[in-house]
Amino acid sequence: MFKITSLRASDGGGAVRIDLKREGEKKSESLYILTVHQRECEFVTGDYPDEAYTVLCRLDGICRAVSSGRRILGYGANSRSALRMKLIGKGVKPEYADEAVEILSNEAGLNESGDALRLCELQIAKNIGARRILSYLRGRGYSDEALEGVKEYLAEVDFIPICRRAIEKKYGGVPTDFDIKKKCIDYLLRQGFSYNEIKKAFEN
Repeated sequence: MFKITSLRASDGGGAVRIDLKREGEKKSESLYILTVHQRECEFVTGDYPDEAYTVLCRLDGICRAVSSGRRILGYGANSRSALRMKLIGKGVKPEYADEAVEILSNEAGLNESGDALRLCELQIAKNIGARRILSYLRGRGYSDEALEGVKEYLAEVDFIPICRRAIEKKYGGVPTDFDIKKKCIDYLLRQGFSYNEIKKAFEN
C-alpha cells in the first residue's frame, strides 16, 4: 500500500507532481506524470494498492522521457528513430522511449516531414545534389513517408545552377584541363548530382 499525499501542477501545467509515501518507508517520494495521463487515471489524495504504484512509476518514466525529448527537439530536427536512439542513449528504457516518441509525434514538436524538408533546403544551400540529400536524410533515420515529400520537392528544383555554383565554389570556374575536369566530375558525382546535370552545368 501507499498513500498519495498531494498533487500539484508542474512543468507549466504539462505535468502533475504526485507526492506519495509508501508503507514501511520513512521518506516521501515524488513522481511526475503527464497531465493527459492524470486526466485518464484521475489520481487523488488517499490510499492505493501496490499495483497503482507500478502504474505511476511507468507513467513517471514516460513523463521524464517526453521532457527529455522536448529538450532534444529544442536543439534541432530529429527523425523518430534518431530521437528514440538519443533517448535510449540518455538512459531511457526502450519502452518508455517508444511511448515518448509517439506522444511527441502527436505534438508540434516532432514533424518528420517538415523537419526533413528544412534539412533538405539546408543541404541545397550547401550546393548538394538530390541523390546525396536523400542518402543523408535516410542516414538520419527519416521515414519513407517523410522522404516522399522531399522527393516531390526535389523534383521541382533545378539542380543545374546549383551544380554550377558547386563548380565555381570548388574550382573558381569551369575547369578546362582534362585531368582537373575529370576530378571535378568525380567530385560533383559524390556531391549527388547526375551526369546530365553536370554536363549542362559545364555547358552553361
